[in-house]
Amino acid sequence: MVLDIVLAVVSAVECAAEGVAFAHDAGVPAAVGVAMGLLVGATLLLRRRWAIAVVLISIAVTPAEMGMLLSIVGLYTLAASEVPRRITAVLAGMSGAGTLIISTIRFREDMHHSTTASTGWWIPLVAVVMSLGLTAPPILLGLYVRARRRLVESLRERADGLERELSLLAERAEERAEWARNEERTRIAREMHDVVAHRVSLMVVHAAALQAVALKDPEKAARNAALVGDMGRQALTELRQMLGVLRS
Repeated sequence: MVLDIVLAVVSAVECAAEGVAFAHDAGVPAAVGVAMGLLVGATLLLRRRWAIAVVLISIAVTPAEMGMLLSIVGLYTLAASEVPRRITAVLAGMSGAGTLIISTIRFREDMHHSTTASTGWWIPLVAVVMSLGLTAPPILLGLYVRARRRLVESLRERADGLERELSLLAERAEERAEWARNEERTRIAREMHDVVAHRVSLMVVHAAALQAVALKDPEKAARNAALVGDMGRQALTELRQMLGVLRS
């Protein structure tokens, strides 16, 4: 916004100064030319929103020989914007043709009033050079900026797409890891069930044997009781270990 305001002020001052000469040639009060120049130059403030209108205004005031900055900046903004290229080419051609015609007429008038004899062959050449110099550079620079902006936007979109894809891959990897953890927990629980069930089955068998021999052979009953106790402690130890693995 600051840049646009500065450019608009400079353009208004330039057009106001050139409006004095235009008012003198047209035979109107200088205040009219200054007011016209201020109004025309200030339209540069609207270049980002209405680039086509700004360029058309600069073309319209070409016969008054004012608005050089307006024309240059307007053409650059037009080429750098998203306006179709055919419209940009048409307006650039109109601006260049207007500059060429006015330059040729002005140079011929100056040569006519000059006392130096000359064939004037250089007039078309100078007019063409001036027309191209005021039209081609802003158009080419604007097209370059436009292409670069599109490239940056495409790279940014590609980076966003890659970021979304990486996020999706990370989510899928997390889902696979969670599935693997669940599968491992299920396997450990199954093994824990098998081991504990085996230990408990042995304890039941020895307890039944202990009941059968308790009265007939006290020593064997005592050994069976100790064995049942050892099996119970082993079963509890293995159960604690597997529960610890499940928790981790």
